Amino acid sequence: MGELNMQNLFETAVAPYTRGLFAFIRCHAPQDPEDIYQETLLAAWRGYAAFRQESGIKTWLYSIARHKCLDALRGKYRDQTQEAEQEGRDAGFEEGAVTRMDLEQAINSLREEERTLLYLIYGQGFSQREAADILEVPEGTVKSRLHTLRRRLRAEMEEAP
Repeated sequence: MGELNMQNLFETAVAPYTRGLFAFIRCHAPQDPEDIYQETLLAAWRGYAAFRQESGIKTWLYSIARHKCLDALRGKYRDQTQEAEQEGRDAGFEEGAVTRMDLEQAINSLREEERTLLYLIYGQGFSQREAADILEVPEGTVKSRLHTLRRRLRAEMEEAP
């Protein structure tokens, strides 16, 4: 197959997912989202000929992006809880904004893998099966983690002042 034809096939296949993919990367690696986005697409382009479609292309792209984000974040992790606490100290927010901040603080207190799971399911609309494929864990693990996370977040929100 010609290089130009392969490029057209690749571009057509990934085009529907590029916006969401960039948003996913921006949420998980806010320092360098453009670079990681380019690295993700480059890795996908390099692996496209070998892509066997065992999972959907969207799942495959997000899996690549997740790995690129994790690579970028290693050694650069910063305590997002402190930022959320500082934001919480600012006064003058309406009650709805305070609730959103409480939820944001509760989410920021989660481990990276837990935040990623919530983002994939609720932010990007992946099914539990697709999220399991992206995270490289069994679907049952995704289900139990979601159950635990929902319960924990609900309890934290009920305890918030």
